[in-house]
Amino acid sequence: MERTDCFRIETHRKRIRYMLAPYRWICDYADVKSDPHTLADKMVMTGNGVEEVVELGGNIRNVVVGRIEKITKHPDADKLQICMIDVGDEDLLQIVTGADNVFEGACVPVAKAPAMLPAGPIKKGRLRGVESFGMLCSGGELNLKEEDYPGAGVNGIMILAGEPAVGMDIRELLHLSGTVIDFEVGANR
Repeated sequence: MERTDCFRIETHRKRIRYMLAPYRWICDYADVKSDPHTLADKMVMTGNGVEEVVELGGNIRNVVVGRIEKITKHPDADKLQICMIDVGDEDLLQIVTGADNVFEGACVPVAKAPAMLPAGPIKKGRLRGVESFGMLCSGGELNLKEEDYPGAGVNGIMILAGEPAVGMDIRELLHLSGTVIDFEVGANR
């Protein structure tokens, strides 16, 4: 089940029910001529409660699918590895990681510096004297749980299933782009 392609009803502490509706689904079923925020305002004016309008993946930028081509041990650190990663550019990207679940041929989310993750910006840097031009991402660093994407809850770097296209925006692959309107579903509905 895809994250943005489903309606989900959740019961919150106040025993009020909410329904997450992807904006693009609403547009498929109704002739909507306004942006998501204007639509939400119009729905409130008709007596429908709207909890919030959520931009999926808005806090994730410059994170792509990468394939690990080569892994070597860090010369000055026992627990670090140097990964050479194909991210769809001409040259391989060098990233230093401490993750022990990566392997050659694995497809992983790669934050190419400069990048933005929910926890903050990613910049290039040096780890024990070796340059790193980004970061390999875990599911937690992308704010994903196991129920959002299989493998996102694993301790370590998230290994992507199948053969995703190298260089593809991770938001597109994981269906983290688009707008979702969180409607309140009243007791009389």
